[in-house]
Amino acid sequence: MFSSLFRKLWLLGLLLAGASLTFGSAVAQDAAPTAVVERFHATLITNMKNGKALGFDGRTAKLTPVVKETFDIPTMARISTGAAWGKMSEAEHADIIAAFTAWTVANYAGNFSAFDGESFETKSQSPDDGKGNILVNTLLKPNGMAPVAFNYRMQKIGGSWKVVDIYLDGAISQLATFRAQFAAVLKQGSAADLVAHMKRLAAEAKKET
Repeated sequence: MFSSLFRKLWLLGLLLAGASLTFGSAVAQDAAPTAVVERFHATLITNMKNGKALGFDGRTAKLTPVVKETFDIPTMARISTGAAWGKMSEAEHADIIAAFTAWTVANYAGNFSAFDGESFETKSQSPDDGKGNILVNTLLKPNGMAPVAFNYRMQKIGGSWKVVDIYLDGAISQLATFRAQFAAVLKQGSAADLVAHMKRLAAEAKKET
């Protein structure tokens, strides 16, 4: 089932989107950003329904290409790393992006591992804010639990809409959470330490499933 620890993991910085899907009528007709999010949600639902048969590695294999298509991982990794990014080499950038990708996939594979009647509902898609940002507002409806709002901030990258941040409960920025966590790691260590930190968290996500 959807992990009851999902919100806690987010707040701790440990977490980076179908018949089961329900779509709100408020979604705009020209809904390319919405379609990207709904494809991601559909993959999560499929993984949950087949979670035991797929196992962690199988869920990871299904999620990896969809995560790369859904999220602008390089931008998210850069923003999360903050000012330290500008002082790193291209090789260090590549290592951080790779670790960030694996960590993101591992958390979704670990937290969406079995199905218990959960569904996603798309509520609305906002107009462009004038800076190239569009919000896709959704709800995760766990069985027997209160709905959780996930608002996806999206930008057009290379002609494709991609997620650049997610707001849990409509307010808590994933990137802000990551940036605080990464700053604490980098204050005591290097880019290699940050990569090792993300790899440890990815390994923990696998171990806990």
